[in-house]
Amino acid sequence: MVREARVENIFRYAHIFPRCVAMLSSGAIDVKPLITRTFAFDDSVRAFEIAASAPKGDVKMQIAIPQ
Repeated sequence: MVREARVENIFRYAHIFPRCVAMLSSGAIDVKPLITRTFAFDDSVRAFEIAASAPKGDVKMQIAIPQ
């Protein structure tokens, strides 16, 4: 019992993904203010290193994929 592990799964976001996508595509919510940094695809490794250090004040970082 000393090394016992208990794993629980809670799926609290059931059935809301389609609604969120619809709100984003309609412009009902704007997530742009949440993106605090954008990195070029070539800087992906650097982006992950910075994200792993969890800089204070950063909310979301995105990697721009070339099209």
